Amino acid sequence: MDKRDRFTIVADILTVLDREGALYKTQIASKCNLDTRMLNRYINMLLDAGLITYSPNLKVLIITDQGRRYLMLYSKIKRMLSDYEFNLH
Repeated sequence: MDKRDRFTIVADILTVLDREGALYKTQIASKCNLDTRMLNRYINMLLDAGLITYSPNLKVLIITDQGRRYLMLYSKIKRMLSDYEFNLH
């Protein structure tokens, strides 16, 4: 399995929230195959960036419109680059 870069991990987290709705941290960690320490770093970054929001009364995380925009742009860039072969070595 290839190591995921941070943009892919962000997209994975946002995709899970977009598809499944509001989730607890443990559910996201499981579905994205991340340990809780690593997930907490990403959650803090995504909250600061406004890509997700936290519902304190329900204790769940929710994707924002800005998070959906990230997914759309990430998908477009991925499609654009998939047309090219890169030799990075």
